[in-house]
Amino acid sequence: MDDELVRKLASEVIRRLVSRQGGGRGTLVLVFTGATIGFNKAVEQVRGLAFDGWRLSLVLSEAAENIYGRALSEQMADLPLISRVQPGKWLPLLVEAKAVVVPLMSVNTLSKIAMLTADTTAGNVILHALFMGKKVIAARDGADPAGKGRKTVGLNRGSPALQRALAERLMMVEEFGCLLVESADLRNTVNCALLTDNAPAERESIAKGPERPLVSCPGSVVTAADIRHAQSLGADLQLSRASRVTPLARELAVRYGVGLVEQSV
Repeated sequence: MDDELVRKLASEVIRRLVSRQGGGRGTLVLVFTGATIGFNKAVEQVRGLAFDGWRLSLVLSEAAENIYGRALSEQMADLPLISRVQPGKWLPLLVEAKAVVVPLMSVNTLSKIAMLTADTTAGNVILHALFMGKKVIAARDGADPAGKGRKTVGLNRGSPALQRALAERLMMVEEFGCLLVESADLRNTVNCALLTDNAPAERESIAKGPERPLVSCPGSVVTAADIRHAQSLGADLQLSRASRVTPLARELAVRYGVGLVEQSV
């Protein structure tokens, strides 16, 4: 059996498996920006969402279209419940969508969202979703000054002021309501964040999962960074009796599912 026939058979099996899910969980609008760090990982996470029963509608920025539009189309070609959003047609779709997912967040898009600038379709979709109170879940890898991806390609060598500016923009969009995660956690975060009353079995399976480890907070003030660290370890956060939790940290703890465990007397 030649490789081409094997590929075709595998694609048909995948198509039938995804079709059986029927997109019954609803529609996710996926916004691809021009970031390239973690592209293959992002595609893997997106394909996983299709298998989880989501119908996927793709919005590509101009940069994303130019950089990897064709490659993305090829890697999604075997998924039946995925489509491109036509220019000017995004608003009605967004109204009905369960959430917006950004598998690759570029520095450019991050900066525009932080400044409330909606001069592109990608920016419009993300900002309007936030204004509507919809969940916006984005992979931070390409714009995180402390991320491994940026370090690998030498994008961490700029001035401290540049690194601080990026970190501040990330904090700003988090305060706007955007949930930022590592790309490897995107699929799981989307599914956990969108659990509804119609999915009791899913909630029960999570509730009955293994007991989570505890990590201690190093300072007396619990910050968003502490919550993200605990989330990356799959752990809850142990607080001392004197610990103070910032409002943003408390909000992120709820979004990430990180427990704040007070020290027993």
